[in-house]
Amino acid sequence: MLEKEERVLKQDAQEVHLHAEEIQELKIHNAMRSGMAQGKKRSKRRFYSYGAGAVLAAAAAIFVFVSSIGLPAGGTDDSILGGSVQAASTTSWNDFADYRKQPLKNRLVGSILERNLVQPVRQSATNNGYRMDVDGAVTDGRKVYILFNVHNGTDKVVDYGHTKIQFGDYEVPDPHRGAALELVYSGESRIQPGEDKNFIYSTNYPASITDSKDLKFTLILTKTSDQALTSSSNKYRTSLEVSFQLDPDEFKDQVRTLPVNRTLIVDGQQIKVRQVQYTPFNTYVDLEYDEANTKQIFSLLNPVLIATTGSQTEKLVYPGRITADNSEVYKDHSQATLVFRYTQLNQPDSTTLKIAGISALEPDRMKFVVDLNKQQVIEAPANDWEMVTSKEEHHATAAEILLRRKVTHLSYFTDSQGAVQAENIGAQLADKFTDANGQVHNRTNRETPLIDFGGTMISRDGTGTSEISLSFDSQAADYPQPLTLSVERIWNPIVETQSIELFAKK
Repeated sequence: MLEKEERVLKQDAQEVHLHAEEIQELKIHNAMRSGMAQGKKRSKRRFYSYGAGAVLAAAAAIFVFVSSIGLPAGGTDDSILGGSVQAASTTSWNDFADYRKQPLKNRLVGSILERNLVQPVRQSATNNGYRMDVDGAVTDGRKVYILFNVHNGTDKVVDYGHTKIQFGDYEVPDPHRGAALELVYSGESRIQPGEDKNFIYSTNYPASITDSKDLKFTLILTKTSDQALTSSSNKYRTSLEVSFQLDPDEFKDQVRTLPVNRTLIVDGQQIKVRQVQYTPFNTYVDLEYDEANTKQIFSLLNPVLIATTGSQTEKLVYPGRITADNSEVYKDHSQATLVFRYTQLNQPDSTTLKIAGISALEPDRMKFVVDLNKQQVIEAPANDWEMVTSKEEHHATAAEILLRRKVTHLSYFTDSQGAVQAENIGAQLADKFTDANGQVHNRTNRETPLIDFGGTMISRDGTGTSEISLSFDSQAADYPQPLTLSVERIWNPIVETQSIELFAKK
């Protein structure tokens, strides 16, 4: 790589470390993960943000909830939740002033509001003493944002528990990957009697829906008694539903798409950049991983997009991502999208993509093979995992093995609220494991968290530590050993700086 390009990547790393200085060293404990998981099926739980990014967002006082939070499995029967009545909003219109009172925690929506792009909706729904006013919504055909207010007109405390969205005849599957619901400003999530709260809902626009402007948004509120929070009965819940029009082509004249179809090669793995799309919201770089690749690619390390027009040069860093893990847009891991921030240079003379490497691993290495009786790790995805010898202090059982690793080549990205986060450096483990005889067993979660162990810790110097518990079930030590536990995603950086010119005017 040219010396200038190397300086750009080094400067990116220095900039993100400055962001990290604003946040103290944080450790994610299993208690947090366990608490978020109560009352939910494991299949839903894997859609939560995990690792350092989730905690850093919490440190910034951003309250983000995936649409399934607060609603136990089996509690989404609309026939019971009916009764919502829609009408034109009667609240005093103040041109989104309640959302502009102070800088939004969601920087992306704040920028969109500043440029007056949010379209007024002004429709309301009432049910059982509650009212939801959908003040506005906006989409660029890739991202969707809905701004709404909830009024609690009852004498009981209520919490927001679930969201659903339908585009035309297409109802997004539940749980909805990539959907987030957050308070406009920091504070208590529960809504007290007589209180109003403003929210922002965001999601990815389904790629397959291109011919409908009809949208239906549903919010389900739940009472906060212990019985209500643990019950699957909808008698403790109230549904509020608003239908309105949202045009995915609203900003068609301001969207510029540049076909690329060029290939970036890192560690022998081919990454095709299909196109770059500039919209009034973001800059999207659509990727496709070659099916002949020998490794599964999890992410690109610190991508930088540089656009140049005449004497103007703008460097876009720390993109968000749209993948099969966090959206309904992609059905498998062969495609992904980097989501950089908005730029006014939407008709550049040239565009270059630079990366510091990739996080990737051979599929046959994505597993842990352990012998619980010998307390031995036979195979691991990488050789930098170390066993924690003293388990007593962490209250570990004979049915689990504690592992720790050090990480130096951290990567960074921008979350859905526009805040810079550290890449998750842990591992996402499968729900099942296999014994030596080929018998498949369900892996169970701990009922109580480990003491002072588990999760990730990011230091101010840009290094990190990841701790995981290979937890099986209470009888696992009696099964034929060794046991094999698959890994669905893991941090495995391959540092190899590369750049590719995506577009240049002739």
